[in-house]
Amino acid sequence: MDKAKRVADDLRKCADILHGLADLLTEDAKASTKGPEKPVETQEASVKESNAPVAAAKPAKEKPVALEDVRVVAAKIARAGGTEQVKALIEKHGADKLSAVPPAEYGALLKELEGIGDGT
Repeated sequence: MDKAKRVADDLRKCADILHGLADLLTEDAKASTKGPEKPVETQEASVKESNAPVAAAKPAKEKPVALEDVRVVAAKIARAGGTEQVKALIEKHGADKLSAVPPAEYGALLKELEGIGDGT
């Protein structure tokens, strides 16, 4: 019975990850229908034209980390065989599945997941 529960839990986690990937694909599809992006040459020219020193620029507010961002990294690690590591980090952040992690924990969890992905 214990093995069946573990399998069921793993399947739920896989479903959470797949749900997140589906959301990302949907967002990408919506973004690609909004029109063409600036050509790379235009982007580079814009960067060259703004010769403002980096140190003088005001630090931009960090964009809050979204659950989808965490899902992408977690899915990549899980596919590479790191399911147990992902599970341990989710539990460390007070949840039994990724979708139950408090939003305030997304940034810290993402950094830790990226550390696993980098092999550190």
